[in-house]
Amino acid sequence: MDVFRLISVGIIGAIACLLLKKTDGQYAALVAVATGIVILIVCVKSLASVLVSLQEIVDRTGIDNALFSALLKIVGIGYLTEYACGLCEDLDCGGISKKIALAGKIAIFLMALPIVNALIDTVQELV
Repeated sequence: MDVFRLISVGIIGAIACLLLKKTDGQYAALVAVATGIVILIVCVKSLASVLVSLQEIVDRTGIDNALFSALLKIVGIGYLTEYACGLCEDLDCGGISKKIALAGKIAIFLMALPIVNALIDTVQELV
């Protein structure tokens, strides 16, 4: 992932938003969304190699694939929630942003329950 390219895209998008806000605010919102989507796509593409490396670690350590999958989903929910909240803040929708953050926290809590159960089972086996 070329960070300088991402920074350039972000700065160009921000400048375009500032210029368009003065003339037509509707287009500024569209530019903000489009810029964010471009940055998100580049970041997601670069994560593929990281996922392969993590899967190799899971295979070597013998961690249950279901637990690893749940952990990845939790991280994904966190990142997507943060992205959506930031986008809502950019569009001056702070109330919606807070509701998305709450929904993300609840989803993470629900996804973490199987991990907590597995941890308790492991501790019980050790005792």
